Amino acid sequence: MKKLKIISLLSVVLLSVFLLAGCGGSSDKSSSDEETSYSQDFTVVNDTGIEVYSLYVSPTGEDSWGDDILTTDTLPSGSSTDIVFDSEVNDQYWDLMIADSAGTTVEWSKIDLFSVSEITLKIENGTPTASFK
Repeated sequence: MKKLKIISLLSVVLLSVFLLAGCGGSSDKSSSDEETSYSQDFTVVNDTGIEVYSLYVSPTGEDSWGDDILTTDTLPSGSSTDIVFDSEVNDQYWDLMIADSAGTTVEWSKIDLFSVSEITLKIENGTPTASFK
């Protein structure tokens, strides 16, 4: 009877150790508490038929555009440029706006920058469209 109690007690202790090890009983919280970071950098290809003089991005739902982030003086139709984010804003969906020499703007909404590395901007029959890679 005494052997049975000892075996039962050892079984409970061993089971507890295995459960704690499997549940991540470690007190190191560095990897579990860190926010996942995604790259929002992308290449923009101008296939609109107009020369772009400025380019703006803003998290979807924001009321302001911020600064022009075009990395070249202008972006002629048929050209591309890389956009590298240095923003600490880690939003997934962004709106994009371009402006021509007269200040006329065209917008694209709710672009998923977590899954896109290239955006080809187009204007088809007066409607802004885009294709993504």
